[in-house]
Amino acid sequence: MNKMKRYWPIALMAGVVGVLVLASFPPKWFAQSQEPSPTGQQQTSGPQPDVGETVLVPKKTQPSPSQPNSSQPTTVQPEKKPEKINPNDIYTLSTTTNLVNVDVMVVDSNGSPLQNLDKKNFQLTDDGVPQAITNFGTGEAPMTICMLVEFANRFWPYLVLALRYSYDFLNVIHPKDWVAVVSFDLKPEILTDFTQDRMEVRAGLDQLRIPGFSEACVYDALAFVLDRMKEVHGRKAIVAVVTGVDTFSKLTYDQCLKIVKASDTPIYPVSILEFMSVRSPRGENITTLQAENALKTIASYSGGQAYFPRFEQEVPSDYQQIAQQLRMQYSLGFVPTNATRDGRFHKLKVAVVDDQGNPLEIFNEKGKKVKYHIVARDGYYAPKS
Repeated sequence: MNKMKRYWPIALMAGVVGVLVLASFPPKWFAQSQEPSPTGQQQTSGPQPDVGETVLVPKKTQPSPSQPNSSQPTTVQPEKKPEKINPNDIYTLSTTTNLVNVDVMVVDSNGSPLQNLDKKNFQLTDDGVPQAITNFGTGEAPMTICMLVEFANRFWPYLVLALRYSYDFLNVIHPKDWVAVVSFDLKPEILTDFTQDRMEVRAGLDQLRIPGFSEACVYDALAFVLDRMKEVHGRKAIVAVVTGVDTFSKLTYDQCLKIVKASDTPIYPVSILEFMSVRSPRGENITTLQAENALKTIASYSGGQAYFPRFEQEVPSDYQQIAQQLRMQYSLGFVPTNATRDGRFHKLKVAVVDDQGNPLEIFNEKGKKVKYHIVARDGYYAPKS
């Protein structure tokens, strides 16, 4: 009895502490954790421990009113095979309205764009047939650029030039412009997705320090970027800092040209081979000439322009020209009179004319006639029915 008298205050205190601990829990959370749910499962709410990846379990669907007879054999449907895609059809245009958009630049002999042209100053033919221009736009607008940088482990001076030329492009980026960075050697790699932050673009270029493979698959890289630019709208282009020498692409040169012609993205190659070729004891060789011709053709087919700087001081002015041309280009849209969905290539021709339909003559402030040329893609692939 004396022992019970001695320990009963301790037991009483333990009971009081237990009541206080239970009372410290939120009443609602505590009640929910104890009451079973209508489905018979215990409910819990509030913060839960981190269990890693969350997996969503699909809900069990209720059986349909009409159930098949269990006595009858069940027919098992064969698994549907994935649809095979023809690689030759990946880059064809497919629209419901058949509207074809053509970006046009009118530049003088110095590469500067000519402004103040109106819709009536443009004539457009599709396979020689005049077309009515239904959509027309002009004026300065932000540009969307994908920088494609060759960074192969072949010749260190090429790597140095590629980085210098790429960093120079940062100086023409405006706050509203969108820029992405993709490098390539054996295969392309996205370093920076489209962003309006110039520092993110620089951070992408900062990753180019240690080259990997010695191959330079420029045709595959161009196809990779063009495929991802299909859904981009507005003033868009690819600025490719490359040698133009392809070593191991899966695509051939002709296949690459077909993809370029089917695309609506102009390409502006900036050669890093020209600088080295003029300083080489051997000068220009057959490889240099082939690379130069390839870049010129790719640029022409896409509606862009190729640049071959021989001095590093030329690169900033080349980028200024590219930016001006993209910001001040004219956008033409038309619905082809030939609505046949034959999937074939249609030849486009754009002309600048006066009110009487004659070739437009432009004079500068000194009264001297200005020589100009038109930059636009030379055709498009019609949709396939």
